[in-house]
Amino acid sequence: MIGRILDILASKLVRVDGASMDPAVPDGSWVLVNRRAFNWPKKPQRFDIVRFEDPSKPGRWLLKRVVGLPDEEVRLLGGRLEINGTVVPEPHLSASSEPSNAKHEWWPCTNEYVLLGDNRTVSTDSRKFGTVPIGSFRGRVERRLR
Repeated sequence: MIGRILDILASKLVRVDGASMDPAVPDGSWVLVNRRAFNWPKKPQRFDIVRFEDPSKPGRWLLKRVVGLPDEEVRLLGGRLEINGTVVPEPHLSASSEPSNAKHEWWPCTNEYVLLGDNRTVSTDSRKFGTVPIGSFRGRVERRLR
């Protein structure tokens, strides 16, 4: 009970500006971000939606989905996500928007993650800026309010 109260107090209300997480988190919606979600020893899980500082534009905050975890071989081949050579379904995507010849590969080190937007035609994500260290994370989206 006390832990849940602390989580609520550590939450931040954030308005989404952009369509990169459509349809899960549409442009203009409000989300509740738990800023304590990754306090040690908690770590992000695959498909968590996280808030983090944009590696290419300090001071700018983004929301993206965790698709690759530390020490994995992560590939995005023509819209198909592969982790360590195994295809991983992405039920949160309405359709693949990746060109069939597109190929992206990452090998995140300890405490690094691969982050992608759900609406990949408009998303600036790990395809552009590479892996993201957990130190850049500022919380996990707990729920969409509207």
